[in-house]
Amino acid sequence: MWYIDSGASFHMTKNRKSFSHLKEKDMHVQIELGDDGQYVSRRVGIVIFQRDLGNSVHLRDVLYVSGLRQNLVSVATLEDKGYDVIFNRGKAYLQCLAYGCKK
Repeated sequence: MWYIDSGASFHMTKNRKSFSHLKEKDMHVQIELGDDGQYVSRRVGIVIFQRDLGNSVHLRDVLYVSGLRQNLVSVATLEDKGYDVIFNRGKAYLQCLAYGCKK
C-alpha cells in the first residue's frame, strides 16, 4: 500500500522487492519523519505498481529507506514533474494538463 503524502520531499519505500530497478548513488540523503526518526538513503530506483483502475504507475527516483514504516508518494515530486494532484471525496487523482509531463 502506498500513501500520498503532501509533506514528503521524495517518493520512498522500505520494500526492496518493489523496485524494478535499484542502484546505489553517491549521495547521502537524510530523511526526518513525523515520528522524529532519522533515516539515511543511498539507493534510488524505479517502482512500478498497478492502480485499481487502468494503467500501471511508474515512479522514478524512489528512495530506498530501510527503516521506513510506510510507502510514500510525494505530492511535491509529482507536481515537479508537471502533474496536478487533485483530492476529491477521499480519492486522489493525477492529471497532466501541461504538455510533456515527465513520468
